[in-house]
Amino acid sequence: MNLKLVYRALRQISDWTVYGFYSEVCVEGTENVPNDGPIIIASNHANEIIDVATLAVTIPQRRHVSFWAKSTLFTNPLFRSILSSSGAIPVQRNPNRDDGSSKAALFNSSSIALASGKVIAVFSEGASYTEPTIVQVLSGTAWAAVEYTRWRRKEHDDAGKDVVIVPVGLVYTDKATFDSGLRVQYGTPIRMSDYVEELFDVPPGANPDDVAYRVVQKVTQRIEQQLFAMTINASDWETLYAAETLRAIVAPQLVLKDWVSVSQQLIDLLSDPAPSSPLGRAKESLIKYYSLLHYTSLSHSDLVSLPSCVSRIHYIMELALPSLSTIILAPFYAPALLLHLPACVAAELMLKVLSIREEPEGFGQYRAVGGGFGAGVAAAALLWHGRLMEWVSSQPRGWVGSCLSYLAVGWIIVRCYARLAPGLHRRLKRALVSYRILLGVLSPRDPGLDVGPYTKLPPPPPSNAFIRRHGRTSSEFWDKREKEGRREAPPPVAGRKLVRAVLEQREETERVVKSVLEEVGLRNLDL
Repeated sequence: MNLKLVYRALRQISDWTVYGFYSEVCVEGTENVPNDGPIIIASNHANEIIDVATLAVTIPQRRHVSFWAKSTLFTNPLFRSILSSSGAIPVQRNPNRDDGSSKAALFNSSSIALASGKVIAVFSEGASYTEPTIVQVLSGTAWAAVEYTRWRRKEHDDAGKDVVIVPVGLVYTDKATFDSGLRVQYGTPIRMSDYVEELFDVPPGANPDDVAYRVVQKVTQRIEQQLFAMTINASDWETLYAAETLRAIVAPQLVLKDWVSVSQQLIDLLSDPAPSSPLGRAKESLIKYYSLLHYTSLSHSDLVSLPSCVSRIHYIMELALPSLSTIILAPFYAPALLLHLPACVAAELMLKVLSIREEPEGFGQYRAVGGGFGAGVAAAALLWHGRLMEWVSSQPRGWVGSCLSYLAVGWIIVRCYARLAPGLHRRLKRALVSYRILLGVLSPRDPGLDVGPYTKLPPPPPSNAFIRRHGRTSSEFWDKREKEGRREAPPPVAGRKLVRAVLEQREETERVVKSVLEEVGLRNLDL
């Protein structure tokens, strides 16, 4: 198979996946990526295959990107054929074994690709995981750059261009949710030409490998600094969740361009406050509110338009009007609905069947692929069995013209659906949320329900087995992480039974936040 042909096909699928699943994609720093020459992309990795697709479609000049891929993917003949044809480079990954020969093969393959002026993408964390912060930045990216620089001098007498490392920060507003946002930032280039003199002017008696190791440490530190600056990082889940809830309250219309900076400011504001301090009380209230939202599968944005007082007549009016407008506009959205419902069903079905519950970093890929598959099948069925098929077939043209007509009509159907899907999804979601909240408000209180356990944080996702518990993250972080992991979820309860508690906690939290921010000084935040 032709490498470019396979890669272009995969990149087109990536285009549909990224720009179809996320309603807004903000790309910054493209001027930092050279138009030619060898480049190593050093990215964070929080969203499995979606991260791969994102880098492939956002790289400036649409340059071909060869990815490091775990070697186990190459054991399947079909995957091996696809990965090899698209230029992927196998990586031996085993936390219990350091295989020198596999590293040599990896760096040799990478050097050959870089020598031809290609772009290599490396996820510097070594694994995709879900944690409140970047917990590790491995040295593999820096070693690849150093080994290429040494290989180029040894094999080709410094012919060709020096390699450039470009750190990339990928940040998702809600990585596993349709119609959410994605921010991509290409950081400041790290040029290996800055280290050539240090790398090769080895003092007498010094070990060249020791010199290379020191260079690797310096380059890795620069990569780490940029990745942290371009992403959102908290010391624990409690602080991250509190900051996310505070952001939803004080900056509901926050644009993607400011997403990282504002989020990090709020995290810093809420990091380790004294429990009895104003910020400590605000953080406690935010955690209670977040937890209740979690157990009712609601978000603060679902409740923004609702009145602050728990009055049935107010809620009936506020919730009925959006649902009524959705019903009135139903004929306009009906064609898109024929594709959107199968897309939603297929997305959730694929998520349920294929995903691992303990690995939320993989949820987005299954929903995105499942949704695209469901919409595609529905569009094909609509074209095949609908009046459109009869109309196309009735036109006077040959079989080639008919095939092109079918493809053109199918393309128009999919494009129209893509334009209508986000608005339709928001309206359907709003109608469903309105029904659930209204049901909760109208239902009588359950006197036997203790709401207290549902105001405690839910258990965090398990740690990834490939994370090395040393380096930048302290033992204090992992001790706290293990303590959080032992937290047990309360018994399952119908979300409608917690709706009143959510609304009451929202009122209290907004009051506390307003008071505290006035006292602490909201003017210090870049909102």
